[in-house]
Amino acid sequence: MKLLKNSITIRGDSLYCPLSLSLDSYGNCLTDCWHCYFRNLNHIWDQEIKPADIDLLEKKLSNGIKNKTPNSFLSHCLKNKKTIRWGNKSDPFQEVENKYKIAIEIFNLLIRLNWSFVIQTRFMHNLKKYEKYIFRAFDKNLITIMPVISPGGEKDWEILERKRTTSIAERLKYSNFLIRKGIPLGVNGEPFIPGYHTIYDFENILKLLKDHCISSYNTYSFHFNAFVAKRLHKIGIDIEKIWYYNQDKEWKKILEKLIDLSKKYNIKLGCPDFVNSGKNYIEPSNTCCGINVPNPITFNTHYFKKYKQKGFSTEKIIQLTDDNSGDMELAKKIIDGEKCDFYTLEDAGFEKINTIKCKKLGLCL
Repeated sequence: MKLLKNSITIRGDSLYCPLSLSLDSYGNCLTDCWHCYFRNLNHIWDQEIKPADIDLLEKKLSNGIKNKTPNSFLSHCLKNKKTIRWGNKSDPFQEVENKYKIAIEIFNLLIRLNWSFVIQTRFMHNLKKYEKYIFRAFDKNLITIMPVISPGGEKDWEILERKRTTSIAERLKYSNFLIRKGIPLGVNGEPFIPGYHTIYDFENILKLLKDHCISSYNTYSFHFNAFVAKRLHKIGIDIEKIWYYNQDKEWKKILEKLIDLSKKYNIKLGCPDFVNSGKNYIEPSNTCCGINVPNPITFNTHYFKKYKQKGFSTEKIIQLTDDNSGDMELAKKIIDGEKCDFYTLEDAGFEKINTIKCKKLGLCL
């Protein structure tokens, strides 16, 4: 059996994500949700599950803390023990966890190292089996739970998740139990699929969250690529409609309504789409997932935007957010609106600092 050697990684969109330090228990996800853009990996790696190499993971984490000369984004994040998001490319509590029991070793490792972490999962019935580890981590203020419930609720569970995950009712019920026990918890609502999900769907989910004493949700539009388009078309979903409403111009109109609904129901809404939420939307949490964590990565647009809203200069924003984990020059260009191949604060509606934009000179494709 092959093991997953790179179980601790940095997300490719790290400049936009305070939780880009990611941990995967498995190198594949056999749940294979129809709408998951990561599932192309199932085809690249076949159906081999690849459990994490725990010995190698422990070595990387332990050595990372001791590293006196970190020279990469990942090494700086490990050195500073940035909060880990457990469950990025694959669900850590998918059904194969019942066979391999990787979570026990990861729980023990993170607790022993006093390393804060967020668990992202659709498999609350399997997570429930690790309750003693949850409370052990909670006693040390290390854990946050982030169950995933996309806006379609039961419809998504039946169609997109193929009933291979925990039912929505059970996810909500166990989330409510954890909240009553004091466990920090916020629901991940990604993705909102424009043209498939509706405002009515979103409002119904907010009502369910309120009924279960859940006050934190997040939303984001769809990672729509050719792989996902083919799969959704295969099961009869209108991909042309999704493509149309997924464009920034249309998605922004929808997002404004979602933000208004969250205010109506007093739900703290994390909105990682800093561009389309505009310059006036203030993120309520220290991550764009709508949750507060002990040690988020700060060198990203989530924090650039927060400080820009307070009127700070580019130099001051860099000074306040720099945690030795990113490209300084690239960050300056994003803040100043000087990048054509990245979303910048100018795209979010902030006034451009420099007077000429390169795309106006015909320098960008």
